[in-house]
Amino acid sequence: MATKRKHDASPSRNSGRRGPEGADASTSPQAAPGTTAENYPRKRIAIACNVCRFRKTRCDAVKPSCGFCTDLGIECTYRKPTVGDRVKPVSNPPDAITSIERRLSQLEARMESTQQMVQNSPSMLSPNVSITSDILLPRDVGSRRSSVNRNVVEYLNAHTSNGSVGTPVSYDFAYRQSTTEALTARPSLLTFHAPYYIHYEGWDYTAEFYDDEISAGEQLCDQFEELLMQPIDLSRRTTRRLQQSFVENFLRWTPIFDQKTCVTALETAAADNYLRQNPSTCLTYMFLALGAISEDRSESPENQAPGLEYLARGCSILERCSLRTGSLATMQCRLLQASYFKFAIRPMQAWNSITQAARDCMHLLSSRFIDRMNRSEQEAFHRAFWACSTILHELEATMKMHPIGLRHFHELVPLPQFEEEDSGFYYFLAQISLRKFLTQSLEVVGYHSGKVIYAPVVTKELRKQVREWYDHLPSITRFPIDATPVFDCRKSFLRGQYIALFVVLGWPSVLKIIEHGEGEGIPLDQETLSVTRDQAQGCIRGCCLFLGVADEQLMGRKMGTHFTLWAAYAMFATLILTYNCPSLAFVEETRQEHHIRNAYEILRPWSHLPLIHRGLERARILMRQAGLHFDLDAVQHKSGLT
Repeated sequence: MATKRKHDASPSRNSGRRGPEGADASTSPQAAPGTTAENYPRKRIAIACNVCRFRKTRCDAVKPSCGFCTDLGIECTYRKPTVGDRVKPVSNPPDAITSIERRLSQLEARMESTQQMVQNSPSMLSPNVSITSDILLPRDVGSRRSSVNRNVVEYLNAHTSNGSVGTPVSYDFAYRQSTTEALTARPSLLTFHAPYYIHYEGWDYTAEFYDDEISAGEQLCDQFEELLMQPIDLSRRTTRRLQQSFVENFLRWTPIFDQKTCVTALETAAADNYLRQNPSTCLTYMFLALGAISEDRSESPENQAPGLEYLARGCSILERCSLRTGSLATMQCRLLQASYFKFAIRPMQAWNSITQAARDCMHLLSSRFIDRMNRSEQEAFHRAFWACSTILHELEATMKMHPIGLRHFHELVPLPQFEEEDSGFYYFLAQISLRKFLTQSLEVVGYHSGKVIYAPVVTKELRKQVREWYDHLPSITRFPIDATPVFDCRKSFLRGQYIALFVVLGWPSVLKIIEHGEGEGIPLDQETLSVTRDQAQGCIRGCCLFLGVADEQLMGRKMGTHFTLWAAYAMFATLILTYNCPSLAFVEETRQEHHIRNAYEILRPWSHLPLIHRGLERARILMRQAGLHFDLDAVQHKSGLT
């Protein structure tokens, strides 16, 4: 659906420009004597494999495996051609038939190998379908109204603006879990499919999780009916206080509109005595609800979440406006509704709200509606789109839900613009770019067809680019990469995601080291083993560092609390699984108990959430199995765990 952008054909702009597939335009063959260079079509490799595309190096485009991938011994994959791609001349029929037969033989051998692995490994019994997607970064970053904004966009897109990392594979909705998540056996609050060489029992709490969330939705519905019949505090003092909390605790994280819009909506609703059932009044109720829940700092169970009386009225109006797909205010209301449920740690309700907002975004982008918007309306839509994308990706990753297709529209929507100097915009742009990088990394590092693609060379390059992303951060969003307190919730959340990315990149190496230590798999040469050990060490140390800074997000409800709870448990379980592992004895942290104790303590105040409660129960079983004997009974009694 994306249309190709036209580039300036002048020699000054095209000179030395690198093509999308890593080919250098300046090295194109020159025109023959007597012909005009402008009329001579430049030749370049139309297709490069995904690894070469990511490394931005030349690819000989040999199939089924290019020379670079063949030398490294890694799997070589190519993206599917799309409309507008340059088509390589078709080979002679005999050559084509030979190539097809060779490819069929390879596919049959792979299918037979995979089938044997499924039969022989208990960890491969669940269906795993690849639902990866192509992530294309916006290329139109040169036309920004503000020079400050332009510089920030250049900082945050440094080294990541030359196309996609992953292979554009068509979606398959048969299974909600991505191949990367399912086959890397990364522990989570929902599931852990333990590889045979990790001597721990796996778990699957997916059904219990959705049972709890469905039940919570029923309770919310009942509470809404009661709250709609009760009086509500709409005094000027209260609404101004909640408005200020909303700006401080949400709008400076995710500036989907400016403060003037917030003030105008409240004044308009108050002038009408909050009686009009329109999107503006709905927006007011939604940000009052968010203001109420965001000022709550309790970690104890609540019969009713703060601000629910405002949310009930907002949801009632939003239901009436649900058919207004082209209304920006309605889309903004859905974003605030999803954010409220994130604060309340109700991920399924948040997913329902944000997916509706995402569908509205895709409908508008598929129509000509955007062309009829004025400039300010288009900017408001761009902000809403990227806010929707970041929230949606977080929920996809934690709940193991399949993507709904919003990523395919990334190339069509430019990054948000801003004139005023507000740190919230810098943070917003940093959050967008880091989320993109995380998604792209999961497309490259992981498993495919039951085999680990830990590819040390590719992983090393990814880690290098993550560090370069950090080096180009503006000072206003820069965070320390150690455990130093920053006293800024946004910076601490950004730091947690940054550390988590290194853990994700290193986890396949941890598995490979354990597998190698068990005498399983293909033997590793010394150079590969050295690199793999270094990446495994970085993964485990990243877990310890993340848990050392996670408490900044887990002291009461914040925008980052939901993600931090899921990530903290994954790190917690990883440390237990690797504790005193002989293969990982070279990592000092695998012999230290205090990191595991700390993780248990920061998660314990949230044990009133059923999912955390079950997770801590499972953690105690794993700790006893690992030989960790600190006094869990006292902690268990104190927290009310059974």
